[in-house]
Amino acid sequence: MAVVVGFIPTPVGFAALQAAQREAERRGGPLIIVNVVRDGMQGDPRHADQGQLERAQDMVRRASVRIAVRQEHTDDDISDVLLQVVEEEKAELLVLGIRRERDMASHLLGVTVQKLLTSSPSDVLVV
Repeated sequence: MAVVVGFIPTPVGFAALQAAQREAERRGGPLIIVNVVRDGMQGDPRHADQGQLERAQDMVRRASVRIAVRQEHTDDDISDVLLQVVEEEKAELLVLGIRRERDMASHLLGVTVQKLLTSSPSDVLVV
């Protein structure tokens, strides 16, 4: 079954990618790597450039499952794009990384992660 990972080019994003690869291999794949770019927000550290996408693909190149990399552009909510990909791919699992530098007591989860946790038709793994 398909595993979708919402990928951002940060240490936590690469950790989520590794967890997603393990899950995709355990479940028989494929692994769908998705980076969402918000149009009009140049310089956003969540946007992966071509080199970062290639690095992500290189990390999982030896996976025993099919790998697909998608960079989706949107004016809308990032979570809506990820939910659409989960539905299109009939994914069994959505993997997300959360930033650890935030104080979890004061910022439990970002709005995007909260929406994905409550709206995803698949299971969600938060790394």
